[in-house]
Amino acid sequence: MTLPEKDPEYLAETRRLMAAAQTELDRGDVTQSARIFRAVALRHPAVAAGWVQAAAAGLRASDRGLALDAARRALLLDPSARPSTALLAVASAGEPASVRHAATSLWALTHSDKPEALGALASSYLDLGRSREAERVARAVLGADPGLDWVRVNLAVILREAGREAAAMNELRRALIVAPGGTLAWRRMAVLAESLSRLDLAERASGRALLIDPEDHGSAVILSIAERRLGRPECALRRLEALPETMDGEVGRDAVEFELGTILDRLGRYGEAWGRFERGNRIAARRAPPGDADPGPFLATLDSFAAALSGGWPERWAPLRETDPPAVFMVGFPRSGTTLLDQILDAHPDVRVIEERPVLSSVGAGFAAAGEGALAQRLAALDETEAARLRSEYVEKLARWGGAAAPRVVVDKMPLNIVYLPLALRLYPTAKVILSLRHPCDCCLSCFMQSMRLNSAMASFTSMGGSAALYARVMALWEEIERTLSPDHIAVRYEDLVSDTEGTARRVVEFLDLDWTDRVLDHTGHAKSRGVIRTPSFRQVSEPIYSRAVGRWIRYREMMTPYLETLAPFARRFGYGNPGEAAGGDNPAPKAGGGLCDS
Repeated sequence: MTLPEKDPEYLAETRRLMAAAQTELDRGDVTQSARIFRAVALRHPAVAAGWVQAAAAGLRASDRGLALDAARRALLLDPSARPSTALLAVASAGEPASVRHAATSLWALTHSDKPEALGALASSYLDLGRSREAERVARAVLGADPGLDWVRVNLAVILREAGREAAAMNELRRALIVAPGGTLAWRRMAVLAESLSRLDLAERASGRALLIDPEDHGSAVILSIAERRLGRPECALRRLEALPETMDGEVGRDAVEFELGTILDRLGRYGEAWGRFERGNRIAARRAPPGDADPGPFLATLDSFAAALSGGWPERWAPLRETDPPAVFMVGFPRSGTTLLDQILDAHPDVRVIEERPVLSSVGAGFAAAGEGALAQRLAALDETEAARLRSEYVEKLARWGGAAAPRVVVDKMPLNIVYLPLALRLYPTAKVILSLRHPCDCCLSCFMQSMRLNSAMASFTSMGGSAALYARVMALWEEIERTLSPDHIAVRYEDLVSDTEGTARRVVEFLDLDWTDRVLDHTGHAKSRGVIRTPSFRQVSEPIYSRAVGRWIRYREMMTPYLETLAPFARRFGYGNPGEAAGGDNPAPKAGGGLCDS
């Protein structure tokens, strides 16, 4: 009996389909071509070459589902096939970081002679937060070929993420020596300069990129940010309004919408600004890799720690040996003023603030995810051996991000570490906690208005309803922590920090058992000397302290009304009164800055 795959007529039909697929490709119909290539592969499912062709066709047609499935089938049939690993790496671009890294690692393993594969591996390490491995791979590639400008640009990104901004700028300059027409290097230089508040350089670099390529929309966005910060919001507005509605590159349409919202807010056009923020959040959620826009895992962790305190669990905790806490925990809700307080405290010579690094959060998330049984029971039954292991893990991560030579006080600052405080206070019952507060309505509005790198913890901020609901759950957890664990803490309200900076700073310095120094009052100078600030507030803290963000939510009262009932109990609890009774009135729009507008 002749197998279908060997039958002459069957083979003739396969050849006909192959010719038809090529014809459609030549005509430019990549979608139909991909469908036919897939049909050919299905006719000969044991032939790796057919699936390779189908994977390539899927990528041409932007059908990543087909490309991913076909590349995986090709690899299963022939694990050593070099084209399959390259196709799999490209097709995995929209997958979670761990999946992307596995595919990229396989590509680099089978293409160790290809700089693009090793360069992609360096970027993949960076995506996982493994900057040392990323730098090692990038430098190895450049050692073999120093003229690869795009690898130098990637190395600059790696160095910037590691906090080595000067070295990153040098690599960008080297990349431009090799390829002065490289728009990506100019854009990266503009991004780095803007994050360092070197606005003149940001303007020049993004402008140079646009001279080389007027369609470099990412550089146009950076230039508009620089113009807005230099006091030319109308210029920035016109530049952004000229950008196309569809932008699917590295800088997407969501970035345009958020920046438009920011400018319109500054100009007092609040209804238009709200609409832009809503649209930006919707686009950001659609563009996020699978899982990154799902708040479920973070909310489940939050609920697990909340359950660990309910029903009297702390009373059943097995006693542990007291250990001096290695850090102070600065927590709160995002956009509650933690970055401003961070800069003030870090200016003290005896303080180092570790700025939003996965120290406590990674230990806490790991503990929540590991082990058998309910987290409440595991937390209660924690013994000395496991506690010592967790403390050692925490100290190791603390040293990684803060350095080994610690000053008198190390502050582990991450707002949503409030979720992991039950574990932190289980390990270090005498730890000091700084709780940052801000009017709940302003807090949630600011999160909604901010373009953030989405992950499970940040995913709730893509809608105002999600922001308000998360606020209620997080601060209800704080109230339970305060009731059951009685942490040694100080509450710092953003509004007090803005209106009485010295008085509020003195309270915190005294709480930390430190001597007062006027150096903490030069937080702006310290922020500029510190380099890149790794929070969404980096632009604000490089300016003198201002009060325009206090009570901003009142300008959006009509849009905020559906969420006031959720936030009102916490507004009253933290001394802000009932937002439903807050005075309305018109808030004058800030005046637009002067200056000329580049066309």
